[in-house]
Order: sequence, then C-alpha cells, then structure tokens
Amino acid sequence: MKFKKEPEQEALSFLAEGVEFTGELRFASALRVDGVVRGKLISEGSLMIGPTGRVEAEVATRRVSISGEFHGTIRASDRIEVHKDGKVHGDLYTPCLIIEAGALFEGKCNMSDGLGGTIREEALLKVVEGGAEAGRTA
Repeated sequence: MKFKKEPEQEALSFLAEGVEFTGELRFASALRVDGVVRGKLISEGSLMIGPTGRVEAEVATRRVSISGEFHGTIRASDRIEVHKDGKVHGDLYTPCLIIEAGALFEGKCNMSDGLGGTIREEALLKVVEGGAEAGRTA
C-alpha cells in the first residue's frame, strides 16, 4: 500500500549518507536524514529517516516517517509512519501510528494525551499488510 504523499513543504533540510551529527538539532519545516544523527531533534515540522538513515535520539516533532533505523523516543503530535524497511527500537507517543508489513517495531506505543490520560477519540492505529488494511480507531 502506498501512503498519500504530503504536499511539498517550502524548505527541506537534508543530511546525506556519510554525514554524522551529534547534539541538539532544531529545524523549522522538514528534515530528511540519510546519514547518522545522535542526540535531540526538535521541530514543528516533519522528520523523514531515509533507507540509509540511522537516528539515535529523543525526537519531538509533528510527523515522522521511518524507512531506515531509529533508536530512542519519539513524540509526534500528528503521526508516525514506519515503512516496510523501517526499524524502530524505542518508545512512541502519537495519536496516529501506521506500520507497514515487514517493518520492525520493538518498544512501546502510547496513543494517549501523553500525560497518562485516556486515549483520545481520534487516536488511530493502522496495520498495513499485503495491500489489505486493518484499522482500529480508539
């Protein structure tokens, strides 16, 4: 299954394969990582981890798309997508989680308000397998 593409954002920052960054990184719109990032990522925009990307971080952003490897904690206010070649080892906090068949997810997912409250009405977990889709609205 193909995910609906988000319209192109006005600014895309890019960390190419072979680039390694350690520390705290803040970005305004969108960041694509095909290299290695360790530390903390903060944004109101989107983080994309490409197939060769590896992120070991604490992430706070609006949306995350993972095709590479992630270790750490993600707090996404909109959604997290783990594509078929994506690997996630860590904790996810988001109202919407989409995991394609073939992806790896080891950790925990919290779809509540992030403060230990109840699950929000619009919280959605979607598992995609072989072209068929099974959704669960909480």
